[in-house]
Amino acid sequence: MPLAKLKDVELYYEETGDGYPILLGHGGFSDVTEWDPQVDALSRQYRVIRYDRRGCGQSTPVDVPQRSDLWVEDMKQLMDSLGLEQAYLGGVSYGGMLLIEFLMRYQSMCRAALIVSATARGREGGRPGSVYFPRRLGELSAITVPALVVQATDDHIFPPEHGEEMAAEMPNAELVVLEGGHTINNEQPDEFNRAALEFLARV
Repeated sequence: MPLAKLKDVELYYEETGDGYPILLGHGGFSDVTEWDPQVDALSRQYRVIRYDRRGCGQSTPVDVPQRSDLWVEDMKQLMDSLGLEQAYLGGVSYGGMLLIEFLMRYQSMCRAALIVSATARGREGGRPGSVYFPRRLGELSAITVPALVVQATDDHIFPPEHGEEMAAEMPNAELVVLEGGHTINNEQPDEFNRAALEFLARV
């Protein structure tokens, strides 16, 4: 079982395929399986790396602090441990919000970004399962890497306007809105995979 030994946690990860690396982060407190519908399609061209965030899935230990700043540093340490100076980066829901935070600090490590079913409006913490994220609207022009923002028509957590405002602020971002709900990569895998592959081919 591949585990990346970081400063205070061990993160479980899986690798499939060869080629330029793409690192994918899951949403909520789920695990690597959230990206199952993408693995076959992406791994035909890329080295696909999925990982369980701290305290999630098969990462250890389970009882650890959950903060967005810790998630960012875990992601940086994971990339360092895998020898990834730069990669395509993708994240869905919490993973997409984490990716925005990562880009605010370590943008040079990202060649292009897939930001899926996320928001830049921030999020209050303090409740079970809720992690604080700062509001980033008004700051996103600092993110200049190519970015594909994917939102869903019937996402009642982060509706399409959340994606529209992110794509409008980032100078090299484009927006795709697909029919469906939250975590659209699972609901519409064929359409999502097509959009992601076309975007990556362009960049």
